[in-house]
Amino acid sequence: MDHGKMPERLERKVIYESDFVCLYADKVKLPDGRIIDKYHQIHYPHEAVSLVIFNEKAEVLMIQSKRYTVMGLEWEIPAGCVEDGETKEEAARRECMEETGCTVEDLKFLCTQNPSNGMSDGVCHVFGAKVDTESVNIDENEVNMKKWVPRERVLEMLKNNETKDGTSILALLFAFEFYK
Repeated sequence: MDHGKMPERLERKVIYESDFVCLYADKVKLPDGRIIDKYHQIHYPHEAVSLVIFNEKAEVLMIQSKRYTVMGLEWEIPAGCVEDGETKEEAARRECMEETGCTVEDLKFLCTQNPSNGMSDGVCHVFGAKVDTESVNIDENEVNMKKWVPRERVLEMLKNNETKDGTSILALLFAFEFYK
């Protein structure tokens, strides 16, 4: 078997498509010749961004998101889709303003992650930044509240599973290690 050979899509059935998420059932030929008749794949038409924001005390801005899917409030960092015609950096700045009322400086790209590459092509670009200005404005449809949290408390929240959002977990740990 050629270990460099990749699986090959033979057919695609569209189950659902929208501007936000698509679901396909592909017929896939594996490198060893076996066929998978229904390989389900989730496609995201837009890339995403997430942003770890620090203040002058090295605290992190956390938002409590209203998550319909899990019917609960989740502690996270600001994140969202890159809109058509936007750069990743512009999207990070816009999402930050929309969700937290903050502008940022020293915006730095940290990494790109794919949280579920076995079934999805969705990617999220992770940034770190310092707060520049802050207002009390938040997107009340998405965000319940925001608060500045010391690094030690964020790590405690992660350890105690107080945030379950994988995008936030990875971004926070990555920013703590690599955002300087």
